[in-house]
Amino acid sequence: MKIKLACQTITWGENQSERFDHIFSTVKKAGYEGVEIGFRHIKEVPPEKLVVQLAEHGLVLVASHIGGNLEDRDQAGDERSVLDETLDYLVAAGCSRLLFSGLNDESADAVADGIAMLSRSAEATAQRGVRLLYHNHHWEFLRRGTMDSLLSNTQPSLGLCPDVGWLYRAGVDVMSFLKANASRIGALHFKDFATPGDGKIAFNLDTVPLGQGLVPLREVTDWLRTNPIQTDPLWVIAEQDKCNGSAEEAAILNGQFLNETLKGI
Repeated sequence: MKIKLACQTITWGENQSERFDHIFSTVKKAGYEGVEIGFRHIKEVPPEKLVVQLAEHGLVLVASHIGGNLEDRDQAGDERSVLDETLDYLVAAGCSRLLFSGLNDESADAVADGIAMLSRSAEATAQRGVRLLYHNHHWEFLRRGTMDSLLSNTQPSLGLCPDVGWLYRAGVDVMSFLKANASRIGALHFKDFATPGDGKIAFNLDTVPLGQGLVPLREVTDWLRTNPIQTDPLWVIAEQDKCNGSAEEAAILNGQFLNETLKGI
């Protein structure tokens, strides 16, 4: 298993497409090989143009992410679903990973409907050569049964992109979760928090540069050295939602941590 490093561009906030050249230049200089960008930031940029912009900086689009009802036809034209529109774009851009964030419902019926939708969507994405990966926050664990139900009621075609920061914030044993679900991991999000969770669903986004917080990131990197994950290459993606300094500084510090701890794997 070879590990490659990517940067989630969320740190740059809104209107990213207007600053892509600057963002991509920063990301490359910080030692990354690829980027993950939210679909809402790229959908108005032709995929061919995005590929050229990335290639000019020696980068690739590793993944995009989306939420909501992927089967909703009201958000896309020509009787097509949001998933159809997204897959068309990713295939044209040569991107084989789509991350989903969601299942933040309190109703058991709504969660069950969401899980069924994800199962169908995972099969649809696989037919297009794209793997759908579920990206967790903390609520799937704090609302008892949501993550267990997701894992039990979906096929392996729905993979995981565990966010180790949110696992920690949820009070989950990070290493136990990763080891138990290694066969479904299609990518990893590295995030660090300055404070632990309090057992409540709240977005206290005191994210800090990797290695400067409380999340057991070095334990995760040590585990990755044993090559336990079937996905090859495995993209490890730095994601810092908020930062006290500049987005550029955050990207550089996170890149330094990943290159230092994952070098040679």
